[in-house]
Amino acid sequence: MVSGGDAAVVLKDGTNSEAGMKLLEFLATPEAAEIWAGAGGFLSPNKNVGLDAYGDDTTRSTAKSLVEAGNSVRFDMSDQAPAAFGGTKGAGEWKLLQDFLRDPSDPKATAAKLEAAAAKAYGN
Repeated sequence: MVSGGDAAVVLKDGTNSEAGMKLLEFLATPEAAEIWAGAGGFLSPNKNVGLDAYGDDTTRSTAKSLVEAGNSVRFDMSDQAPAAFGGTKGAGEWKLLQDFLRDPSDPKATAAKLEAAAAKAYGN
């Protein structure tokens, strides 16, 4: 299964970091994930989040697949690529793949453009 993900960190020691750590600890709980799941647009890999927390059958099914995939979950390329290639709307991978969807007649040319854009973004 290919997925995307988000991370949260506390970067500073001190009084505010204690509150930040408490927030992160809460966000890691099934209770927090169930609130997000109920709002929609969110899947939790937490096995303790009940599928009934999700608002529709499609999301429930997808959440179940995510949990069942276990160690087979992989992050998509945009999570690992430099922003100039994979994370900038209207540029790099994003734009090249949109262009390809508009005109899929030449996948080899699109692949070559993707390779060139990746090499440039990675500084190769």
